[in-house]
Amino acid sequence: MQRIRLKEYMAQASDKKKILVYTTQLMETGGIESHLQEFCRQMAAAGNEIDLVVLNAAMTPETEAFYKRTCRWVYFGKHGRSYKRLLWMLQLGIKLRGTRKYDAVYTNGQGESIWLFSRMLPAYNKWVHHHHTSGDAKDQATWGAKYRKTLQQANTIIACSYRNAGDMKEVLQRQIDVIPVFSRNVEVPFTESPAGKLRFGYYGRLIPEKGIDLICRMSEDADLKEIEFHLWGEGKQYPAGYFDRYPNIRFHGPFAGEAGLKKAIAQLDAYLLLSTHPEGLPVSLLEAMSAGLPWLATDRGGIPDIACDPQATRVIPAASSYEEAKAAVMAFAKDIRSGLVTKTAQKELYANRFSAAALRSAWGDILGLHKQN
Repeated sequence: MQRIRLKEYMAQASDKKKILVYTTQLMETGGIESHLQEFCRQMAAAGNEIDLVVLNAAMTPETEAFYKRTCRWVYFGKHGRSYKRLLWMLQLGIKLRGTRKYDAVYTNGQGESIWLFSRMLPAYNKWVHHHHTSGDAKDQATWGAKYRKTLQQANTIIACSYRNAGDMKEVLQRQIDVIPVFSRNVEVPFTESPAGKLRFGYYGRLIPEKGIDLICRMSEDADLKEIEFHLWGEGKQYPAGYFDRYPNIRFHGPFAGEAGLKKAIAQLDAYLLLSTHPEGLPVSLLEAMSAGLPWLATDRGGIPDIACDPQATRVIPAASSYEEAKAAVMAFAKDIRSGLVTKTAQKELYANRFSAAALRSAWGDILGLHKQN
């Protein structure tokens, strides 16, 4: 009996698919960071074994602990100087080549090291590379020579939206597949706005390209005095105390984990992403969508792909002037106060197209992880 059970256990173990995941960096917060956590969670929940390699890891202890619980093996590079990181990667590549075999390799993000790492790997059946940013001309100008090799030589290239895929296909002259990023499904009880003011806000990386300066300017505009602006996040260009000069901005600092995300979303009446960044498919907008939180964003990357309701999901031109962006925010606030903006359409679209269940199946197909009948 014991021999039979041992054979059954060994058969089940051998049936598990093995995925090698490589990403250039993981910081404390960010869209790629959120996606990769959920990607590993969902792939492991589907019965796959994951080995994770991060070239430059600067995560919180809680996030590191999550990956150590979820993955079979984790390798976190933390060497500050580039030549030390390269040496670490070379040593790890030699180890993996000699000891590991994988059913699929999933590389994520953008950087010259992705192609170099792929050359060191043991034999693999399928290499899928996931490009997160917009893929347009502005984004293409940042692609180095070795990263272009990645985009030409990977078995499969994934973009986050149909627009991004079209821009990449035009320049690369190859098939580009589309799967949205993973995001967290956020269910929150929304709170009433204090003192009658609407609360418009942003959470994420604090960099000028995300429209932070524009929000600061709006917070000082007398025409927008009935809106209170809220910010969560961190960034070197906006150090502690920076927002003290803006009395109509409530700065909350960074938040941690799903509990912090829910608390932030619950305090808002609308989310703003006034971005000039080469966006792929912003995870923050997907999270807002899952909760039914209305949002207004600039027309960048794959954002129009998820604009499903002209009232609750609004897209304005990326080249909008200050006055044009201000007018759009004022109109949005007016419609929210009038009760014209609902949460229903967003939540339904998220459940059908962007939920973990829908994406787990799509990623399993593209990585070749499903059993053949």
